[in-house]
Amino acid sequence: MRALPIVLSLCTTAVFAQLGAPNLPASGFQRTWTVGGQTFGPTLTGHFQGVQDGQPIFVDLDKDLGLGKDKTTPGFFLDYQGPRFAFQISNGTAEYRGDQVVNRTVTVNGTSYTAGTRVLSHVKLASVDGIWTIKFVRESDAWLGVDLGVQAWTLDLDASSAPMVGSPVASSTRVTAPIPQLGLSGGSRGFNGAVEAKAYVHYLGYKSAKYTLFGADLRVYPVSWFGLRAFYEGGSFDVPKGSVKDDLELKLDRKGVGLGAVVRF
Repeated sequence: MRALPIVLSLCTTAVFAQLGAPNLPASGFQRTWTVGGQTFGPTLTGHFQGVQDGQPIFVDLDKDLGLGKDKTTPGFFLDYQGPRFAFQISNGTAEYRGDQVVNRTVTVNGTSYTAGTRVLSHVKLASVDGIWTIKFVRESDAWLGVDLGVQAWTLDLDASSAPMVGSPVASSTRVTAPIPQLGLSGGSRGFNGAVEAKAYVHYLGYKSAKYTLFGADLRVYPVSWFGLRAFYEGGSFDVPKGSVKDDLELKLDRKGVGLGAVVRF
């Protein structure tokens, strides 16, 4: 969490410093392609209440299941920066496990686990992001833009009882959430391209449902073609019953720091 204000401050300072410099034509912003790998293992909290795929669901990922981070699968990162437009594509997967005795009745895909039952759980959260940026303020080494795109979440939840005697009872469900993206972003380059910084804020509201996303991205290049990347991202998806879906209430929050290595050309 402490990394976000620092990176945001660096990015904002660099942007406004560049905006105060003498104007240069948009073509002065050098076109670059950046590819690389990343790992992102955010914390995950949230709950489901209602009906999913025709089956009842009633569970809190933290309070009922006690989910904690298990492992992450490295993802792919592609970024293009041009004088007028930019786009970014990335993906990643994080897994979480829980082992907890529930203190109330929990239901997953129509299977109920009564209070006092030991429940073993596993969640796999995969995400794919695609963002197109239209730059409306363009300087030689800084820009501000409008982001358009989509972030797609796929959450697989598995649960199983662990009785002292008898056979375990297992259940599973999948929740998909393709979320449109709309927001603002800004970035800059400094030290002859050795440092790149970017910050962004996205918001989407529909009826009483809302989605927010914010983050910062810092890349340092010890050589012109190879760099190290650190980023922070926090997102919240809040869907009350009767907004997007008539019979399902869900809330998911994830946030964390990611790391990666990139090649720029």
